[in-house]
Amino acid sequence: MKRAFVLVMLLAAALRAAAQEPPGDALVPQITQARPSLPLSADAYVPITGLERVHWIVDGIVGPRSLGVGVLGGIWQTGFNTPQEWGRTPSGFGKRYLEREADVAISNTIEAGLGAMWGEEPRYIPSGRRGLRPRVQYALKTAFLAQRRDGRLAPAWGRYAGNVFNNLIENSWLPPSATTPGETAIRSVEGMVTRMLGNLWEEFWPEVRKRIGK
Repeated sequence: MKRAFVLVMLLAAALRAAAQEPPGDALVPQITQARPSLPLSADAYVPITGLERVHWIVDGIVGPRSLGVGVLGGIWQTGFNTPQEWGRTPSGFGKRYLEREADVAISNTIEAGLGAMWGEEPRYIPSGRRGLRPRVQYALKTAFLAQRRDGRLAPAWGRYAGNVFNNLIENSWLPPSATTPGETAIRSVEGMVTRMLGNLWEEFWPEVRKRIGK
């Protein structure tokens, strides 16, 4: 019950923040009608709208890729029996899977809801650059920085908050071995590492998929 209450309250706060956010298209009226076909890139950035912000939250929780990553993560943690109190059992896998879903729901909702207050972009925006090194540097850098409504990069305060506070909230239901200060800090670091890996995937996977298709 406590977990469900926390998730409902956070989602409600994010929806309120998104509803109050100025539409991103208002800042770029000359391309409003063409928006659906515009490819996102750092060089031609189009600010996120309130509805897109809510969609990002929901897709991050129940989108196909997120659900698939949750399965792989549950298998990995079950194999290494982390946390050990949950055991290497089907029940343990289920607990780990649901925990991962709760983790994503809380962190994404805090990031997108809080970030809406100052127009922080939660999505990964492809670099639009050429060359391996510049693209890798951009992908890693934007794990810690995010676009504002004017397209400039600034510290991703909403993301930091989501990454830290979600781990503190989860300590209320995680088993004791996972709630020590050290383990809590490790989970926060892992959250940022996962973000960097996700950015690299978003930056390069579209091209890899095209080459595989050919």
